[in-house]
Amino acid sequence: MASPNNEVTIMFADIVGSTRLYEIMGDEVAEKLVTTTLKQLSEIITRSQGVTIKTGGDDVMCSFANVEHALNAARDMHLFLAQRTAPSKDYKIAIRIGANTGPVIASEGDLYGDAVNLAARVAALARGGKTLITGYTFDQLSNASRKRCQRLTTTTVKGKELPIDIYDVRWEQTDELTRIVGNEVANAIQSFLLIRYNDNIIRLSASTITSATVGRGQDCDLIIPSQQASREHCKIECNRGKYILVDNSANGSYVTHNQTEMLFHQERVPLIGEGHISLGEPAASNSDFLLHYAIELADGSQAKSA
Repeated sequence: MASPNNEVTIMFADIVGSTRLYEIMGDEVAEKLVTTTLKQLSEIITRSQGVTIKTGGDDVMCSFANVEHALNAARDMHLFLAQRTAPSKDYKIAIRIGANTGPVIASEGDLYGDAVNLAARVAALARGGKTLITGYTFDQLSNASRKRCQRLTTTTVKGKELPIDIYDVRWEQTDELTRIVGNEVANAIQSFLLIRYNDNIIRLSASTITSATVGRGQDCDLIIPSQQASREHCKIECNRGKYILVDNSANGSYVTHNQTEMLFHQERVPLIGEGHISLGEPAASNSDFLLHYAIELADGSQAKSA
């Protein structure tokens, strides 16, 4: 399905854990593997009627006139890497992919604009073996392709007044691919962490989005416009089925659970059950900027509190 108004679908594919790859294999072997992999991904992009805009470091940026072709390329790239054996029995290459559709500015072989920036941001949210797309890209898909997508989260991004819907593209996840890129979380507790601020919701889990930054800065995944919040106040991450708040702020984070509020400053703290997070000051004096969090099990039940 072609996008209207001469829009294109921008897609970023990043090799996951490339730093670890260099540690395992050494600089020369890892560099050759990364370069070869990016070249092979570019060939898949071309076969899917896309255009490789540039490669750099451990990622490739490409564009497609047809959004269906873009997601077909994403599927083929995941499957290609799932079937490939890297020169190490202990390492399997996986990529994370993010895509967005919109108008772009072309200059000297490169593409610029808000649509490009948003595609890169979506790719950063993805996990290895995953393809995430924006709500607008989802809207351009055929009905058959939409049925293979699941709305994952709603998040705020730099330059956008309204929250952006993020969808998880499920069609590329064959049993073989899931087994290869998901072994490290296969035995993790199957749960989800929902973080809500007003109408903005972020959903973390071991198999989808695994971390989110929270703060006053426009680059944060969840933007809290409180003067008491630091620009990048804290990070919330999923680590083997546990959800951890990492405070990086000047004023600390106040976490309320079971009606008990505790201050954490430059510390790591597990989030348990359900509660509130207040950035920079106690919840009682910060009611307009409270974050609500809740850990839910895969069956929809509430995780037990300690």
